[in-house]
Amino acid sequence: MKGAELYLEACKLVGVMPVSYFLRNMEEPYMNLNHHGLGPHGAKAIAITLVSNTTITHLELEDNWILAEGVTCLVQMLRENCYIQELNISNNHIGIEGAEAISRMFLDNISSLRAVQLSGNNFREETAQYFAEALVGNYRVKELDLSHNEFSEKGGEHLGQMLGILSLRDLWGWNHLRMKGAVALGAGLRVSPPPEHRYT
Repeated sequence: MKGAELYLEACKLVGVMPVSYFLRNMEEPYMNLNHHGLGPHGAKAIAITLVSNTTITHLELEDNWILAEGVTCLVQMLRENCYIQELNISNNHIGIEGAEAISRMFLDNISSLRAVQLSGNNFREETAQYFAEALVGNYRVKELDLSHNEFSEKGGEHLGQMLGILSLRDLWGWNHLRMKGAVALGAGLRVSPPPEHRYT
């Protein structure tokens, strides 16, 4: 089944309207579906279609309310698709369950992702530990955006420890770090392998 046919069948299966932009551009390397109101079921239809897609390398899904359910479908797809290298799922209200799914994928080193944007997803303190533990052994991800989440002191400590081991190129700003978190983050930056890190 061709990509367009597969997508239309997937939309029928999950009960959503097809996105015409996706149908028109699924043979292009850059797919921008930001602000399309996909929701979790729309994300599932996209994920089903992309399992066998060999063209798209950069997938933009910002601000689609895909929630943890949609992220779980995307993670399952990324376990099979070895072509997508850049993923933006910022501002999707993913929360703790979504963070766990993404962290498991990082931990298993099974996707080809090298750049991931997770800004503004309501990640709280406990999720920092998931990311820190998962990324210590990950050799693929080089750029990670965790800005505009809700990490504070403990989160800063976990992520600071991770920075001391990894050479991520981008690990962008957190809010609410306070003194202990900022000190731990600074310590991680001091011992991290230069010149890869950039903190803004």
